[in-house]
Amino acid sequence: MKFPLARPALALAITLTLASCGGGGKATFPINVMVSGLQYPGLVLSTNGQDLTIDPPATPGAIVTAVFPNQLEYGQTYEVVPKGATVVNHAATGGAQPKHQNCSSTLFPPYGTAGQLAKIDIRFVCSILAYPLTGKVVGLTGTGLVLANGSTAATVGVDPNLDANKNPQDVPLAMNAVPYNTTYGVTVLTQPTGQTCTVTGGANGTGGGTMDDAAEPDGVNNLVVTCVTSS
Repeated sequence: MKFPLARPALALAITLTLASCGGGGKATFPINVMVSGLQYPGLVLSTNGQDLTIDPPATPGAIVTAVFPNQLEYGQTYEVVPKGATVVNHAATGGAQPKHQNCSSTLFPPYGTAGQLAKIDIRFVCSILAYPLTGKVVGLTGTGLVLANGSTAATVGVDPNLDANKNPQDVPLAMNAVPYNTTYGVTVLTQPTGQTCTVTGGANGTGGGTMDDAAEPDGVNNLVVTCVTSS
């Protein structure tokens, strides 16, 4: 039995299949991107000579989806990183990150070869930058000083030889880092033996304030713990 319409139909199906794969029989693959946790502008992703700007979502907390403008042909390699980042062994550092945040790839590797998987799905997660609270300790001679930032206490073991009167330097004042735009308040939880200490500095002058970026003067390094001998 002959089927005179079978050959034309088969030829049409093959033609359509090739066309859907980018023409010429070579498949093409879009680079799909999902970004979560983005709150601030500035993130630009880059790969294969093309850039993709990722703007914060209109709805806070929503996941941003985007696609690079040009697809990759089967067999092309790719590595999606923040534009201008330094990449060593597929670990990207720096680049066009959003303000006050750092975004890094997660779940799926941001590199590979087109066609290695059915789809190219790249996922980035953004987190708010956090900075340690540091400052000067002046006049400390006793032991047992415990400072607290909110509900987090940290024992500060400062050798008297490292006291700012003898060897000025910054020392950590609390174990927990404080995220950008988050309030902090350092207080004395336990006084050292034979002394009374008070905390000054910070954005509000009394050991507290709102954390700025590391480069800002009132967010990180101007806290002062002053200790005097108890009467």
